[in-house]
Amino acid sequence: MKYILSLLILITIFNCSFSQPKIEIIGGKDFDFGDIFAGSKVEKIVTIKNSGKDTLIISNVRASCGCTATLLSDKVLPPKKTATLNIGFDSRGFNGKVHKTVTISSNDNANPDLQISFTANIVSLLTFDPPYIYFQQLKPDSVASLRISVKNNTQETIEIKSIQNKITGLTVDILQRKLMPQESTQINITFTAISEGMLQGDVIFNTNHKKQPQVPLRFFAFVRK
Repeated sequence: MKYILSLLILITIFNCSFSQPKIEIIGGKDFDFGDIFAGSKVEKIVTIKNSGKDTLIISNVRASCGCTATLLSDKVLPPKKTATLNIGFDSRGFNGKVHKTVTISSNDNANPDLQISFTANIVSLLTFDPPYIYFQQLKPDSVASLRISVKNNTQETIEIKSIQNKITGLTVDILQRKLMPQESTQINITFTAISEGMLQGDVIFNTNHKKQPQVPLRFFAFVRK
């Protein structure tokens, strides 16, 4: 009797192990966006497949940072069915090699938190030093200023045609709008703190270059009484 009971338990375990869902990423879990011009947004569509023999249920999809957005076509996948996951990356504020992840949580007991990994190399026609505008611990109605250096990284002449600035209280003046290859110039920044809180935004440098017509410069300010 004990033998029969043990045999039934083994058969049940054996059948259950073969009737589990199994998550699979068609084409692999790692990919590279390659070179991306700073400020641009890129997307990759990933195909998810249930390679198991039971229904796959995706409970959550989360990215490693707010710069990465995801959109899943279906959360419930019967055996052998597929769904698509759109992964979008916003390169604003990044420079050089970047590594990010997206985690998919499901009822696949063998792989409950599958991780997709991607890389990108953020390049720019213009580089700023420091790489962003940052004012900290300002009082309301106070005025602060700083200088930023901007350099033309290319072997072509770059012209800054205009500057888009929608940040209240911020003034941006560039000394020279046409830069020869590898040439630098100064940007004078002045900020009048009007509202309190953590403020952020982008100053956009419009160029004459087709590959990167807009180059963003990030702005941050912390204002409190």
